[in-house]
Amino acid sequence: MDHEGESGGKRLRLTGARFKGGHLPIDSLVELQKYQEVVRIAARAEWRREHPGEELPSDLDKSVSLAIERIDEGSADVFMLFEQHAVYAQYQVEAQEAVDTIIAAAYSDVSSPGALPDQSTDLDRELREAVSQLGITLTHGQSIEVYTASPDSPPVTITIETREHAIEQLLPIENFLLSPDLTPTTEGLQSFDESLVGRVTVLDADDMKFVLVLADGTKIHGWYRQNPDLLEDFRKLVNSTAEGPLTRISGMLQHKAGKPFRFRDANSIERVEFDNTPWGARLTEFASLRTGWDDGEGDQVSFVALDAAQMLLRAAEGANVERPGVFPNPEGGVLIEWANSDRVRSVEITADGTFEMFSLQRAERVSEHSESADLTQAIAFIEAEKA
Repeated sequence: MDHEGESGGKRLRLTGARFKGGHLPIDSLVELQKYQEVVRIAARAEWRREHPGEELPSDLDKSVSLAIERIDEGSADVFMLFEQHAVYAQYQVEAQEAVDTIIAAAYSDVSSPGALPDQSTDLDRELREAVSQLGITLTHGQSIEVYTASPDSPPVTITIETREHAIEQLLPIENFLLSPDLTPTTEGLQSFDESLVGRVTVLDADDMKFVLVLADGTKIHGWYRQNPDLLEDFRKLVNSTAEGPLTRISGMLQHKAGKPFRFRDANSIERVEFDNTPWGARLTEFASLRTGWDDGEGDQVSFVALDAAQMLLRAAEGANVERPGVFPNPEGGVLIEWANSDRVRSVEITADGTFEMFSLQRAERVSEHSESADLTQAIAFIEAEKA
């Protein structure tokens, strides 16, 4: 139960004299049923978002079924797991993430409808009504603790008193369910076609899942179910964080609270290899830049530009040309520049691999500019720097 979001598990703890010793009265099972129904509604919404106009699969609800794993003593501390149905596993996880976000927002101390995601459908209304029903069997002195982040995190506490506040938050709101188009300041999940660079440390070939560890230690979980042919590429690259090769994974990346959260669907995987040189380290940094790296703007630097930059820098080193400055370009390219008090010479490599060569003699205020897709011309321009 250490990775609740990935295993599909959930912890709900019922407290009060009635639940001491791990007792779970039969009539309290309705709370577990209600939680399961909330997740099912969210799963339907997620499925409809991906399949607009299509009929819901008849077995979708059955696939989003929870089973009690165990009940710990001290109170009715219930640990539940999804019954595994691989074909709908992603909807199980996404639905539970949506429900956890909604419960946390509804029971927040900040009484603001704007804290809840903004989208209006029939399923939205059904969902917020179902969430408002959680805790309906409680009496004074009893509570349900919902562990929305992880089994060990501070829980959201549902009581008779907190339900009043939550219902005020939920029922008047017309726009509720998570949307992939929300701005980064909202609490919902957003999806973007994006890439991340890190090291693949875990590979689950049976469920087509993986874990990518970023440079800062952040773990990004993901699937590649739509592209099973990536398995062999993953197998070549999976390793420990310290030893594994730097890897760029591209696909539909979900963000949570404005930060990369999970690959909903990976569609390509590439090994990132640069020379063990100072400029090689710079190119590695560029490969790791995320969209928006330049004060909210800035495209990811393309592999085409990075590969071309490495070849040019190798040529410069081989020709004993003075080491240049190397910079990322907000349009997804790389700038290689030599500058001193007399002149400026540079090669800007665009995202598509075009070489834009520029030279300026400061005293004469004369500049030259040329453009080419030919690598040999760019190398010749660089070697002329010695002159």
